[in-house]
Amino acid sequence: MILRTKQVALGLYVFCSVLAVIATIINDDLMILLAKPAVIPAILYYYLTVKTAKVNWLFISVLILNFIGDTIVLLEINEQTLIIMVPYFISYLILFYFSIQDIRKMKFVKSGILITTLIFCFLMYVLYELIQMFVDTNPELIIPVVIYGIVLAVFGCVAVYCYYSKIAAFTFYLLMFVIASIVSDVFYMLFHFLFQIPLLNYIEFTTQLLSYYFVVKYFISREKQLH
Repeated sequence: MILRTKQVALGLYVFCSVLAVIATIINDDLMILLAKPAVIPAILYYYLTVKTAKVNWLFISVLILNFIGDTIVLLEINEQTLIIMVPYFISYLILFYFSIQDIRKMKFVKSGILITTLIFCFLMYVLYELIQMFVDTNPELIIPVVIYGIVLAVFGCVAVYCYYSKIAAFTFYLLMFVIASIVSDVFYMLFHFLFQIPLLNYIEFTTQLLSYYFVVKYFISREKQLH
């Protein structure tokens, strides 16, 4: 019975996600309004059916913050980029806190520092190039995007270091979440500030939905393997 509930919960998430992606591709506003808001509740339902420990309300707040961000996007507010950054940024900070807790329970690996340093430099280069897209048209976004980008880059490096130091399910899912989040954010910037190519929007949207699955799997695996 429990296994079937898990399958139903995961199936609901997959169904809502696929429906939301299709709605985005065919540009069906009504379908998007019905499908996208159901994605996070569906993945939350999956988390509640699969978890083996007590409900972590700090982690629940991560999903709630992402739900708020998704809702703001659906409202299509003018110049919404700065507004939607807030809930996503806070959710990254919370997950960054969890990842730091993970690192403290791992052995120190010197070679991992070199790898993460190189990755950080690459991400800073990407951030610099992204800022050049709107430095003249949206100068008010420069400082917020720099702060947002640096925090996400550091978080990404921590995820890489965690996986390098301890190859396990929870570090893998954390890494996949960070990669999906970075790809989603980069393609969001490319679509809204440089290339108005629908494919970029589809990729951004799809990776964002995938990131929700990865973050839930990270936390579930983390509870089983680290504690």
